[in-house]
Amino acid sequence: MKLSVQDLEVNYNNVAALKQISLEVSDGAFVTLIGSNGAGKSTTLRTISGLVKPSGGRICLDDQRIDMLSADKILRLGIAHVPEGRRIFKDLSVAENLYLGAYIHQDKAQIDLDLDKVYSRFPRLEERKGQHARTLSGGEQQMLSIGRSLMSRPRILLLDEPSLGLAPIIVQEIGHILREINQQGVTVILVEQNADLALQLADYGYVLETGRIAMQDKAELLADNEHVKKAYLGI
Repeated sequence: MKLSVQDLEVNYNNVAALKQISLEVSDGAFVTLIGSNGAGKSTTLRTISGLVKPSGGRICLDDQRIDMLSADKILRLGIAHVPEGRRIFKDLSVAENLYLGAYIHQDKAQIDLDLDKVYSRFPRLEERKGQHARTLSGGEQQMLSIGRSLMSRPRILLLDEPSLGLAPIIVQEIGHILREINQQGVTVILVEQNADLALQLADYGYVLETGRIAMQDKAELLADNEHVKKAYLGI
């Protein structure tokens, strides 16, 4: 499944948030978007997932144009979005949150198998499956947000700032989980303020600056780039 973004433009109140963004994500890739706050990273993800409508350009999944589809239809095509800030249902239990992630599917037996897979990947969620989601730690809430998205059986997983506000040891655990998810065949597109972590995890990276792609390359080469080192890695 190939995702192609071509000359994407997004305007907020006549202010250009994205200026002819183009990127290609092949099946099974792990791609990251890095850049400062306001560079357009989150807007790019929100537009791919259908939460924001573009003012120009196109987004195609294989040969199908998807930029005019609803977010629900895009999810049904296999693109799931883990938003910044987790956005879990805090007054529902862990299990209820996870079941909500599977609302596009009807096969109860398969949904239960999917739930078992999520619990095997996140044992702490199984331990706390009856608890209200608001009682979880920040790291556990992030795991729940990722697990809920996996319940839709995505082929492409969009993640927006999954490490935000988490302790370093939890950040490393989340990174390990994302790498495992990718190795099991799910394409990952990661927006991450922690550029060092993002470039360690990803195969390929795009650097966004003021709504444009300023640079793109293999992640290991971006990590060794002098501008990236100074601007984003603090080296």
